Amino acid sequence: MEGFKGVEEALKSDHPPYLVACTGRGLEKLNILADIIEVRRVPVFLLTEEAMQSVTTTVTPPGILAVVPFMDVDLEEMLKPEPSLLLFAHRVRDPGNMGNLVRIADAAGLGGVMVGKESVDIYNPKTVRSSAGSIFHVPHCPEVDLREAAPILRERGYSLLVADPHRGKSYWEMEWEERAVLVVGNEAWGYTEDEEALADGYVRVPIFGRAESLNVSVAAALIVYEAKRRGYLSLEVKGI
Repeated sequence: MEGFKGVEEALKSDHPPYLVACTGRGLEKLNILADIIEVRRVPVFLLTEEAMQSVTTTVTPPGILAVVPFMDVDLEEMLKPEPSLLLFAHRVRDPGNMGNLVRIADAAGLGGVMVGKESVDIYNPKTVRSSAGSIFHVPHCPEVDLREAAPILRERGYSLLVADPHRGKSYWEMEWEERAVLVVGNEAWGYTEDEEALADGYVRVPIFGRAESLNVSVAAALIVYEAKRRGYLSLEVKGI
């Protein structure tokens, strides 16, 4: 995890870092977290700028990073609390989009994110950075095969709703089931015939201009927030 915000969230999470490293430039910021570092007994290492450059993936290293354990859960563990709405990232290849989806799931209070087998690795450095710390807040299950997961989800009472720019009801008109999985993906790769047969319905974001479609994370945000607003799904966000 690179950057102050991500490291802060790691230190506050149920998965504390194995270690934190910083440069002299990053030490001042790290001092803000000194109390929690001491309580959680996380070792801290001071690196030269050259050493930091060699272990980070950004062009301009943020000066602070943490090495954190993997935090993924299996599908059964994700379903155990019976969350009302889950997100399935299907063939999402861009790491920035994947990180944004995790962040959206966190902000909207969703029960978790399933990452399809053909999607980018949820632990891709850019994905982790783009999540802005939300990867520590949202249960995530990697390497999920949609065809294998569908019967398990249906057995647990979930309907599979596929976001598609050209098919189905608009997200304003959609009537949500008590439990649902919103499947979002890469329009360019689409869905195979047998995958389409798994869908219980389609939902779309209307396009009023000349754009062919919206970015996957933007579309996902619009749909899940409308679902929350209309009250078809239980509001799980803290404070509501």
